[in-house]
Amino acid sequence: MASRNIVYIREFDKFDSMGNSICRNTGCQNLVKYPFRKYCSKGCSKQFGKWYYHNFYWERVRSDIFKRDNYTCQICRKKYPYTYRKKFARSKRLECDHIIPRSLYKELGFRFDSLDNKIKTITEFLHSHDNLRTLCKECHKGVTKEYLQCPTDLYLKNKNLTHV
Repeated sequence: MASRNIVYIREFDKFDSMGNSICRNTGCQNLVKYPFRKYCSKGCSKQFGKWYYHNFYWERVRSDIFKRDNYTCQICRKKYPYTYRKKFARSKRLECDHIIPRSLYKELGFRFDSLDNKIKTITEFLHSHDNLRTLCKECHKGVTKEYLQCPTDLYLKNKNLTHV
């Protein structure tokens, strides 16, 4: 069997030299098959999700943002009582929002020609503390809805924004 050269296009997307999608799951080299778009199976999808959210430092970054913002929504200013903070954070009533959405990173001129550039972009921009804030679930839905209706306006409004 001939070896396939793997090319990384977006954050964790993989394609072989023939343009076929390869499963995103770390270490899996299987081709993506219908009905899936990013993984070869439901099991790989779940495994990748666990790896990304628990081992790719997201839980730590998210926790740091909640602490920095004192478990307070940065839009409506609703503050969660001390005794309920961990419970609310775990139940996702508080969410960690990307001020400049992840979907805009290409427009910002970041390079993705190597895995090193992707990891650098993720750590230094997408998940930097300056690009993250604590929102309650309701406010996060509102911000997302606003972005989906007019992404350019939201980008222009927030492009120089740091911690609110």
